[in-house]
Amino acid sequence: MANLARILQRAGGPFDLMGIGFLLAFAGLAGDYYQHEIAGFSPALESFFAPVHMVIFGGIVVAALGFLWGLLRVAFSVSARAGEWAD
Repeated sequence: MANLARILQRAGGPFDLMGIGFLLAFAGLAGDYYQHEIAGFSPALESFFAPVHMVIFGGIVVAALGFLWGLLRVAFSVSARAGEWAD
């Protein structure tokens, strides 16, 4: 159990980054819902490069980077030999 607590404490930064990514994506989704409710269907709002869509995709990318950072951090902290990826 102490080993699990040490792993979670060591992986704190990546989890913070994932939380920021999820908040960005959620804010983008809320903005997208709001714009669709106000403006209805509009070709400008359906573009891949619409600002709210970029916020959603940016949040997903930030969360994915945090996840990958966390995987690397945990893999190196769990391994008895720091140079190996898995046991």
